[in-house]
Amino acid sequence: MVLIHLDEELTRLEEEREMIADMLRHLGADMRRLRGQYEESGTLNKPETSKAVADLRYWLKVAHETEALITNVRRKQKGIAGDWALDLERARLEVGCRMARLRRCCGAGELSD
Repeated sequence: MVLIHLDEELTRLEEEREMIADMLRHLGADMRRLRGQYEESGTLNKPETSKAVADLRYWLKVAHETEALITNVRRKQKGIAGDWALDLERARLEVGCRMARLRRCCGAGELSD
């Protein structure tokens, strides 16, 4: 079995995201070029346009999947399982505030720190 640390997985996914973003920038330039050709001539090079649109759809799908994987890794790093997580630091602060209110209300000597 090969273990992969979440930080390493996140780094790999972020590098993949950068590569995908670069590919999408190139495809965007291709689409702008094709639009310019259409505006000038009023005709489309259908095979080239179809290929560019198919490539764009593919890379947008890959980008979406990669972003979902990055989100999952970040959730795992934060200890979030499912839709819920427990923020222990915030819980500690809220319990401390409630204890302070109880001390003021009920008398300082009756509740322990």
